[in-house]
Amino acid sequence: MDTKSVMKLPIKQVERSRLTEKIVDRIVSLIASGELKRGDKLPPERVMMKQLGVGRSSLREAIESLSLMGVLTRHPGSGTHVSVSGEEFLAKPLSWGIPLGRGRLQELIEARRILEEAITALAAEKASEAEIAEIRHYLAEMKANHRNRRKVIKADLSFHIAMAKASHNTVLLGFITQIRNLLRSWIDKALLVPGVYDSTVEEHSEILSAIEAHDVEGARLALRSHLKSVGDALVSIVLTRTSPE
Repeated sequence: MDTKSVMKLPIKQVERSRLTEKIVDRIVSLIASGELKRGDKLPPERVMMKQLGVGRSSLREAIESLSLMGVLTRHPGSGTHVSVSGEEFLAKPLSWGIPLGRGRLQELIEARRILEEAITALAAEKASEAEIAEIRHYLAEMKANHRNRRKVIKADLSFHIAMAKASHNTVLLGFITQIRNLLRSWIDKALLVPGVYDSTVEEHSEILSAIEAHDVEGARLALRSHLKSVGDALVSIVLTRTSPE
C-alpha cells in the first residue's frame, strides 16, 4: 500500500476516557471546520487507530454512530466517506442528533419515543379524515413498493411526517422535520435486519388503525411498540458492526 496517498488526520491522540464520544467529537469538528469535506474518504481503520491512539472497538462505535446519523457513509469494499459538507452540518445541527455510544444510542431511541408518542397521541385525537387518508396513502406506498428499498424508506419517513402534520402542533412538526435526515438513516439501517420490513408494515398498520379509531392510548402504545422494535434492530446493527474481529 502506498502510504503517501493515505490522508493524515490533523488531530491529537484522544484521552482514554469516553473514547467513543471523543472520537465522534473529533471527526465532527473536522467536518464542521472544513478540514474533512463531503466525499473525502477516511483513512483505513488501522491507520485511524494509530493516529487517534484508540482501539478498534471504540473507533468502530464512533464510525457506526456517525454512519447511523447520516454524517458518514460506509461502502463495502471502498471504505467510509464523509456524506455532508461543513456548511450543511452547521446549518442543520439537529439533523445529526448527538454523539452516540451504546448508552447514548439508547438515550436517542428514548428521546424519539417520547417525541413521537406525543405526536401520535395528538394525531389520534385531532386528525381530520383528509389527514388520515394521507397517512393511509403512505402505508399503502410502503406495501406496494416492498421490492424497492428507496421507495420504502421514503414512504416510511413520509408516514411519520404525515402523523406530525395530523397532530396540529407546529412545534412538534418542526422537531420531526429537523431530524428527518436522522430518521431516514435510522429507517435505512433498521431495514438491514431480516424481518424488519414485515414487522414495520404490521406495526404501522396498528398505529393507523388506532388513529382511524381516534384511540389516543391505543395509538400511543402502538407507536411505543413500533419504536421498541426499530430500536432493537438499530442496537443489533451497532453491536454487530462494532464487535472486534
